[in-house]
Amino acid sequence: MPRHLNFAFFILVMARNEKKYKFSKGEEGDNKNTILLIGVLLILILVLGGVLVMIIMSKMTPIKPVANTTPPPPVVPPTPPVNVSNGTITPPACSDACHLQNAIQQNNVSECLLVSQASVQDCLLQISNTSLTACTSLADEGRKKSCVMRFAVSGNDSSLCGLLGTTAKQECISALDPCRSSNDKPLCQALSAKNATKCGSDSRCLLDYGVAVNDSSVCGRIGDAVMSKACLSATLGTDKCSDLPAGAQRDYCYELWALHQDDFYICTQITGDTVYSLDCYSTFAAKLGELSICDQDSFSLNSLWACYTNYSLLSGDLSGCKKIDELATTSLFRCSFEYAKKYGDPSACQVISDSLNQRSTCYQGVIIYSNQNLDWTKCAGIVNYEWYNKCYIESAKLYNNVSLCDRIANANERQSCVDSFNTSKNK
Repeated sequence: MPRHLNFAFFILVMARNEKKYKFSKGEEGDNKNTILLIGVLLILILVLGGVLVMIIMSKMTPIKPVANTTPPPPVVPPTPPVNVSNGTITPPACSDACHLQNAIQQNNVSECLLVSQASVQDCLLQISNTSLTACTSLADEGRKKSCVMRFAVSGNDSSLCGLLGTTAKQECISALDPCRSSNDKPLCQALSAKNATKCGSDSRCLLDYGVAVNDSSVCGRIGDAVMSKACLSATLGTDKCSDLPAGAQRDYCYELWALHQDDFYICTQITGDTVYSLDCYSTFAAKLGELSICDQDSFSLNSLWACYTNYSLLSGDLSGCKKIDELATTSLFRCSFEYAKKYGDPSACQVISDSLNQRSTCYQGVIIYSNQNLDWTKCAGIVNYEWYNKCYIESAKLYNNVSLCDRIANANERQSCVDSFNTSKNK
């Protein structure tokens, strides 16, 4: 039982027993005052004691912990070791594989230079598709050429071709512009781009393009009526040349159709012994290597000789010239001389057998005046002694090669060749 309750109980007991005791009037008053004083003191003591007990008990009660809502501190990576001597940070060591990975991820050539010497080229190769610096640093010329050409073509930048050697540079330029050296650049560009507009209004280009891609819709863009019909005939595989009103137009259309269709038998649709039939038959004779195609009954002798001449000039086979009758001196000279100039072969002049003057004129023209194609390897086939030596003399000057004079057997003529060569160099 709490102490303040005990005290209250004690007061009640004392009150009940008050009547049991008899005091004198004076004593009774004094006793009452004494008891009251004692009771007040006891009450104060008990009250103060209770308060003290409550304070002590409250301090003994456990405090419920409060949830910690503060976020955890960030994880700080370990600080690289510091070189105490100079205060610099020493990075952790990086292996070849580490540098290679950095090079690939960062496309950084500098990382490749940090690997061991034996692995540098392999590292450069790994990033050569994306780094021009790595590409040009490759030691393997074949790989270097391939990746430089890839950069040049993808960026349409011909200046990059200058990073390669002479031969590889030309290959690079050709890859960048495949039509650069084409004899028919507009047609080449149209075919490369698969776009007929590259031909512009060039009827021949449009005809060639339409037939090449077998697209008859291109034919309608050709302004020339004959070429347009030839284009339609070749792309549709049916005769549209017969729609033309004039005979010469039809003949030319059939010639174009035959050549573009690559069909020799279409030549038979052309009127006999005309310039169109001559061109058609002689072209196929040279293309097929069949000189006998020229032997058309419809040809006159002049047309026949012309067909033989065209055959030799187109095919490089001198047998066409040789088949011209010796009495047809004009045709025989023309065939031999033109062949000799075109193929740089003075020995072709020897086909001219009946006229020494014409043969000499042929030698002179091919060796001296029109010698841009002169082939010194053909000099040995010349039977005329004078022109044999002259061929080597002019070849030495043309090819800037004095050693060709050594092929002349006679010592005086050989020295004359050397003197002529030196004179030409001192001019």
